[in-house]
Amino acid sequence: MNYTSMANNSTVVYPMCSTKITTGIYLDKANDQVFQSIFLPSFIFTLFMFLIGGPGNALVFYIYFSKWRKTTARIFILALAGFDLMNCFFTMPMELTVLHNIITFDHNPVCKIFRYITFMMNHGSSVVLAAIAIDRYIRICYPLRPQLRPHHAKKVVILALILSVTFAWPALFIYGSQTVPIPIPGKTHMCIIGKTCLYEDKFIQTSYPLIFSLSLLVGNVIIDLAMIILYSMIGYQVIQRGTSVNPTPLKYRKGSTSTLSTDDNCLGDKRTEEQERLARNSPENVQNENNEKQVYSVSEKNTHKLTKQSSASIRRDMFRQRSLSISSIEARKSQMYKTTLMLFMVTIVFMGSFVPYCVIVIIRALDKSYYNELSTAGKAVYNLFLRNYMLSSSLNPIIYCFLSIQFRQQCKDLFKRIKKALH
Repeated sequence: MNYTSMANNSTVVYPMCSTKITTGIYLDKANDQVFQSIFLPSFIFTLFMFLIGGPGNALVFYIYFSKWRKTTARIFILALAGFDLMNCFFTMPMELTVLHNIITFDHNPVCKIFRYITFMMNHGSSVVLAAIAIDRYIRICYPLRPQLRPHHAKKVVILALILSVTFAWPALFIYGSQTVPIPIPGKTHMCIIGKTCLYEDKFIQTSYPLIFSLSLLVGNVIIDLAMIILYSMIGYQVIQRGTSVNPTPLKYRKGSTSTLSTDDNCLGDKRTEEQERLARNSPENVQNENNEKQVYSVSEKNTHKLTKQSSASIRRDMFRQRSLSISSIEARKSQMYKTTLMLFMVTIVFMGSFVPYCVIVIIRALDKSYYNELSTAGKAVYNLFLRNYMLSSSLNPIIYCFLSIQFRQQCKDLFKRIKKALH
């Protein structure tokens, strides 16, 4: 028997069904056939995303939390990893359960919470990614202006949580158990009544699902356009500096040094702010700073009162100091660009994964007969793309691994320690 024609239908129960089967072998067989013919590819995709994203994001969270020093970039990455972990360890297992029981899942409160948390985590990631784009833009295009610091980043993460809770709340009302009527071939007055986790029955014929879907799409498009503009200006600035004939003025470089040393030089061993303060105030650093000030003072004022060195020796010291400073700045600038590229790729994956989901949901809301008119293969592809939003949560650790040498090294060191402990 073919039970797939009405699977995942967005209509109420047909009145001609005088005999309605809600439990038993007919329902189980229908569920198995619908699952294998339509939802098996989605199940395999979701399982694959879970197997990659769960361990991957746990690894990201551990390494950035325990091995990296406190910086703005670190806090943003930890926030993204936290949202992705919630998706991987709650949303994806729930999605697997719903898919496997596609017309036998009749748990209204669980469905509402499941859909609500899914939207909340994705909204939170979207806000954090927007904040990352703003931070990168200020840091690269306006390095002499006040920068976002770790305490600012923490406030942004809290704001992201508040906004995600605020904008995801309609999912608690719109989603729920939806009735799925499936006629039995050859038995006109008999049909199977299944339940699935989708729009609740009372909202199917209303405009609320469409309004909610449109608000999601509009919000994401606005944020995506803003991020595209910011990263375009960042890219333009990087290209301009790379092709500039004149070297960057030392005054500008010194401003950049301050910025980079406090944030984008985060890809190294973890150091607390107190340790950095003590290091800056150590006798060696104080003496070095005094020596540097002495050299520059001699150069500018051209006086022999502060030192007995010859003018030639002073010029050599000045050249050496400037060479070391420029070399250090260039290294930090390179690290900043690499970090920006990594976060830009995370943003691109997020945009590429969530917008298609919004488009498909809007099509479903605008044309309620669209899904039923698809072939079995078309329904399988439709449901596969409907879960495309999971890509972002699972691929972020892979992006970090490919684009961050330090992250790869920390992973290798961790695996070596685990291997050594097991032996």
